[in-house]
Amino acid sequence: MSEQDAALDLSEAEAALERGDYGQGLELLLPLAEQHPLNSPEGPGLRLLMITAWMGQGQDEKAIATCRLLSRCRDPKLRQQAKQLLGVLEAPSLDRPERWSMRMPQLELNGSGSGQTSTMRRRRSRRPDPPPPPPTGPTRSPAAGFAVLVMAVLLGITLLLSGCVRIEADLDLRGPDRLALTWDVRSTQQRPLPWQEQFERDLQREVPGLKIEQTGPGRQQISSRVASSHELAQQIAAVVAVAGRAAGVSLPPPTLKLEERNWLLGVQQHVQLMVDLSDLPEIPGLDVHLSLNHGQVERTALSGTTTEVSWQGWRWNPLGLGGVVILMLLISSMVLQVVRRKLGFGFPELPS
Repeated sequence: MSEQDAALDLSEAEAALERGDYGQGLELLLPLAEQHPLNSPEGPGLRLLMITAWMGQGQDEKAIATCRLLSRCRDPKLRQQAKQLLGVLEAPSLDRPERWSMRMPQLELNGSGSGQTSTMRRRRSRRPDPPPPPPTGPTRSPAAGFAVLVMAVLLGITLLLSGCVRIEADLDLRGPDRLALTWDVRSTQQRPLPWQEQFERDLQREVPGLKIEQTGPGRQQISSRVASSHELAQQIAAVVAVAGRAAGVSLPPPTLKLEERNWLLGVQQHVQLMVDLSDLPEIPGLDVHLSLNHGQVERTALSGTTTEVSWQGWRWNPLGLGGVVILMLLISSMVLQVVRRKLGFGFPELPS
């Protein structure tokens, strides 16, 4: 410092600036600056210290204005310092990452003596109020429709993962109250599906009297023995239950009805087979066909519907037909004999 600055007793102001107390430093320098203008010998030095205090407080506009005034002073040394400070103050500010510095909150004491940070209060005031929670009602158990939907989805996933399946069932009438059923299960992928393998194992274990053959790649033929309508109805119900369990669904047993009337010459038969798939959802790739007497009557069973196939016909009795032929021959012979006698051609007579 110059001797003139020292005469002003600037030691207290300089000490305040050194310890960072810029407010006290300005309080000491401002009265002196009013007494010593810029063109006075002490004016530039006072204002250089004031620039330091303003920079410490962040009042860059005042510091820049004062530096511009000092850049035109007579003292070349002070003029050079003012230009250097002006270059620093007018330099563009760079964004500093937050992780490079740590900001300490300012504590403010209220009347009760408790401290609270102003920064936290400003952040809390700027933060919007949280939205109200959505209204909720009492917890209810799932409805029955939800269980049906879950079952349908699981069944669809099972069959879709297993592949496409074509099932053909043919009911053959072999005689009066004698029927046989043949199942043809085929995979469109030309290989056995996991569902088919499980189905075959369960049939061999739970339904006796069935003949299971592998007639081709991914193709099964399941044949029942010739039995009465009552026995065959029980066997069909068991096969359908096993198939539904292998697919993960419960299916009602099919209905088989057989009505017969014996007219001696033959038996009039009326057979009716009804399959209920109303609880089975629509499954892509599942094809079910029903037929009677090797395709005389055919129907396609669709998911979600009840399919009925029926047939009515005669089962002739060979013994009855033979008796009718013999009776007709006897009647014809008697008629011819009567005609011959009327025409004079009777039985030959021997002489007496």
